[in-house]
Amino acid sequence: MARKARTGPRRVSQADVARHAGVSSGIVSSVINARDYGSIRVSDATRERVLASVRELGYIPDIAARNLARGSNRLIGVFTYEAMFPMGSQNFYHEFLVGIEEAADQAEYHLLLVTGAKNAEQRRSIYAGGVNHLRLADGGLLLGTNESSEEITRLAGEGYPFVFVGEREFPGVELSYVAADYVEGTAELVGRAVALGHRRIAMAAGRHLESIPARRAGFALARQRYGLSETDTPILPLAADGDNAPTDAVTPDGFVAAAIERGCTALVLENSIAAVGIRAAAARRGVTIPGDLSLIGLSGAQFRPEDADLTEMSIPRYEMGAEAVKLLLRLIADPESAPQRTRLDCGIRDGATLTRPA
Repeated sequence: MARKARTGPRRVSQADVARHAGVSSGIVSSVINARDYGSIRVSDATRERVLASVRELGYIPDIAARNLARGSNRLIGVFTYEAMFPMGSQNFYHEFLVGIEEAADQAEYHLLLVTGAKNAEQRRSIYAGGVNHLRLADGGLLLGTNESSEEITRLAGEGYPFVFVGEREFPGVELSYVAADYVEGTAELVGRAVALGHRRIAMAAGRHLESIPARRAGFALARQRYGLSETDTPILPLAADGDNAPTDAVTPDGFVAAAIERGCTALVLENSIAAVGIRAAAARRGVTIPGDLSLIGLSGAQFRPEDADLTEMSIPRYEMGAEAVKLLLRLIADPESAPQRTRLDCGIRDGATLTRPA
C-alpha cells in the first residue's frame, strides 16, 4: 500500500540546523538547551553561528524534549477543588491566583490548570479515572475547600511535591502549606476594639470553614491577652443568608437582639458578608452602627460596595499565592525538605464601623 504523501512542509530538525551551521548535533543541542554536555564546550562564535542557522531555517525547539534535557517540565500544576476560572477581581481567590501566576513567571515556569477532572460523583478529583492528573507537572498547588483527605493522603504517599494554599491538617501527612495568621490577626482586631473602650464583644460564628477554628482561637487569645471574660465575650451562632450555619444558629435579628440584651457594644463577624444582614437587623431595631454597635469583619472578603466602610481583616492573598510557588520550587529542588510551611501576617483594613462605645 502506497504511503500517504505529506500535506505540509517538513519540520526543521536539529540535524538540519547542525548541517547548515557545519557543527555536530550535540553542539546544536547544547546551544538550544543553554547547557554544556560532558566534554562539549561551545565558543561564542560557534554559538552565534548556530543561532543564526536557527533563525534562518525557522527552527522551533521541541519544548518537551528541551525540558526533558533540563530534567524538568518547567510546569507547575494548579488544581482547584471548586470552580475559579474565569473570575473577576472581586472573587475571593483572584489575588491568590495573580500571586501564583506572577511568581511562576518570575521563576520561568508555566502554569498547568487542572480543572476538568471529575470523579464518578462529579466532584473535582486529582485522581479522576484513577490517574494522577498533576503528574504532567513537576509539582502542584492546591486551592479551594471540600478537599478529599483520601486524595491528599494518597498524593503525599506517592512523594509528589505539592503545596496547599491555606492551612490544612491530615492524620499521618506532613503537609506543606502557606497560610494566613488568622489567630494573631483576629486577636489584633479585638485588641483595637479594646483600646477604644469596648469590653463586651460578641463573636458571630458562621458555617465551618478551614480557617474558622484559627479565628476562634484568635478570639480566645484576645480574651486572655486583654483580660476579657467569656461572659462578656460570647461566641454566638449566626445564620447568615446563604450560609450553611450550625443547627442552633439564630437569624441576624435574633443575633442583634441577643447582643443588645448582653450589653455588647461590638460584634466580631467570622464571615464579613454577614455584615449586610446584621446592618439590616440593627436598623429594624433602631440600633445604629457604629454608634450603638461597632462591627468588625474577619473573612477579609473582596471589595463589596455595600460594605466598603467595614473595618475588617486584610488577608495577604497575593503574597500567599506567590509564597506557595516559592515553597513548591523548594520541594521540587529538594524533596527531603518537606514539609515546607509559612504563615503570613494579616493586616487591618480600616473602616468606619469601629469606633468608641457610646
